[in-house]
Amino acid sequence: MWGLWTLVMGSLYASTASLSFVSNDVLSSSLAAWRIANAGTPWFDGFPLDGAPTKEGQGLWIGEAENGHIAVFRSPGAIAVGVPAYLLRGGGDTTVEQFSLVPAAATAVVLTVGSLLLFALALRPRLGPFCTMVAVTALGLATPVWTVNAESLWPHTLTVFGIAGMAWASSRERWWLAGLFGGLGLWGRLHVSAIAATVGLGNALRTRSPWVAVAVGVPSVTLMVLAAAWSRWMYGEWDPAGGYANVTEYASNASAGRRGDQLLNIAGLWISPGRGLLVLTPCVLVLFPAVARSWRGLPGWSRTLLLSGLLYAVIQGLLNYFAGGEGFFGYRLTLETLACMFPALALSVGNAGRGARAVLPPLLAVQVGTYAYAAARDAYSISPDDAWRLNPVLLAIGDVPAFGVLLLLLAGLAVLAGRIAPGSWTWPTAAAGASAPEQAHQRG
Repeated sequence: MWGLWTLVMGSLYASTASLSFVSNDVLSSSLAAWRIANAGTPWFDGFPLDGAPTKEGQGLWIGEAENGHIAVFRSPGAIAVGVPAYLLRGGGDTTVEQFSLVPAAATAVVLTVGSLLLFALALRPRLGPFCTMVAVTALGLATPVWTVNAESLWPHTLTVFGIAGMAWASSRERWWLAGLFGGLGLWGRLHVSAIAATVGLGNALRTRSPWVAVAVGVPSVTLMVLAAAWSRWMYGEWDPAGGYANVTEYASNASAGRRGDQLLNIAGLWISPGRGLLVLTPCVLVLFPAVARSWRGLPGWSRTLLLSGLLYAVIQGLLNYFAGGEGFFGYRLTLETLACMFPALALSVGNAGRGARAVLPPLLAVQVGTYAYAAARDAYSISPDDAWRLNPVLLAIGDVPAFGVLLLLLAGLAVLAGRIAPGSWTWPTAAAGASAPEQAHQRG
């Protein structure tokens, strides 16, 4: 069954992946991966890039590095993770006209499906196979995991994979693996290191074992050092953020560093009409009371991971302008937070109240319909300037009113299905299925 599910999800993602034009962020890192695979060098000294498939009005994140070479300025993982697929493609390309986005898109599809499978491994012991499949399918189809992670090779494709790996490893108390996956995640975005640190320290406190922090920390820090070594090779400077630090648009640039504006920037990650996590995936908001009700019954690793995601969102709001650029549907800067919250959200569904249980099916159907439509059309991206006043779903409905009718039909079908077969399946409560070590930690 899971083999068929993997095939279906992979095929669906592949059918909507961007193969012609992508965000300049993605294009820049994919070009660097292509260059390394074909020329054995990350630099573009004297290499013409006029024929690169850039979108109108967009340039490339490329310039002169500290070492004097012309390089792409992106995070280490965003570049490195694409190199194997370009090596497999081969071809010895010598001009930018021979460049293809297919290997990068294939990598994005594989990593996204892999992330969902890792989450499934973490959840299945408590939820069982059916509810686990429903949960990870919802994550994969009703969120920007589809329109960002699987659409093209963003840094988030790697960071979410790392977080999913941390969830799986933590659920098995394999802390060295948790640290390894955390290290992979920080190659995508350096501040994922805050998630890895919280997972290590939080679980060390929870289990009263300092060795947990050591086990998580050693591989994470090792991979951070390797990321700095990559930057030394590529840019001539020891910076584990790679070239990403040179092109990041800091929130302070827009807010002049004022505390009120920084708080507004953090709020934008959650509630802005164009980029808000709670606005564009309202099922998360509906499940918050269930998480609060389930808190003591949730496995300790899922609580720690959720808290790490909330911390990440605060750090993210202090570092970057919340809108996160353009060229994608939904949000991207809180995808890591969503991934960190996902296990706790999925495990809490069984403790949802009557109102939430009534609302979730139609709301989830609307989300799936929305992201399917956006992925198929690759449209309705909101510009950063409009993120506080425009909503992409309403834009799509205004553009094609039949799409709004379709969403209403999907919601109605979900309600009808629930009435036709009420109680045909039940969702385990958060306290069900706890292992002996987990029960001991909960009592402690």
